[in-house]
Amino acid sequence: MSIFGNKNRKANDKDNAKIKMVEVSQLRFDRDFKNVFQQENDKVTEIANDMKANGFDKSRPIIVTEAYIIVDGHSRFMAAKKVGLENVPVVIKKFESRDETIEYEYKMQLNSRRLTDGEYFAAFLKLDEIRRSNPNVQGSSDEALGRQLNKSARQVCKMREIAKKADSALLEKIQNGIVSINKAYEMIKASESRKKTGEVEVPAETVSNTGKGINSDSFKLDVLFVLSELEKGRKKGQILKDKRIAKLELGELNLSEEEAARISHRFGIA
Repeated sequence: MSIFGNKNRKANDKDNAKIKMVEVSQLRFDRDFKNVFQQENDKVTEIANDMKANGFDKSRPIIVTEAYIIVDGHSRFMAAKKVGLENVPVVIKKFESRDETIEYEYKMQLNSRRLTDGEYFAAFLKLDEIRRSNPNVQGSSDEALGRQLNKSARQVCKMREIAKKADSALLEKIQNGIVSINKAYEMIKASESRKKTGEVEVPAETVSNTGKGINSDSFKLDVLFVLSELEKGRKKGQILKDKRIAKLELGELNLSEEEAARISHRFGIA
């Protein structure tokens, strides 16, 4: 039974077990899947070298849908193209829905390769979307997704909170491997703590490429904004509630170059 609670799915073993040879040109990637999982070049090259020497290992055929969309064997497919093979062995697997196809793709990848935090997070988002759209879903979503992702329910809970609270800049850093899931979660909690104590918030996008420290230009701009508002007579509480402080550009300060230079000089901001 699927962890997503669909008790009506039936595997067609007879159709799924039959291997046939098809032209490589007929096979294609699922675009959404390819955007999540990146094939490792070293792994593809290693498989290609083995194919040159020994041919395609027919004990490991490429798994495809009835429309010849690859659901497992992406690296083997790329290696076959690299070597110049015209035909490869495939097994055609039937699926009842698009969601079932995606769930199968993700399961095969999650069980067979080492994923980045960005890939885990993207897989969580998609699998959670599928789960929420299933009217027959039962049980704790965090525990169920944890089993699917090979992660603890606690880690899934962190990813869920990140999905709800992170801004686009932080999400991009997770996707690009600049910030880990744990680090992103810590940043969100620290931000919430600062808001409760009334401290000036340092935007998430000011994290440097190493995931540590503050971008000096953004920090100086925020300081310039606060000082200019204080000069206007605004109170601390009013400034902290000003949403402009989260994502500032110089044009949003409503200061002339002369005013900005004067304040910068007065307070020693380079």
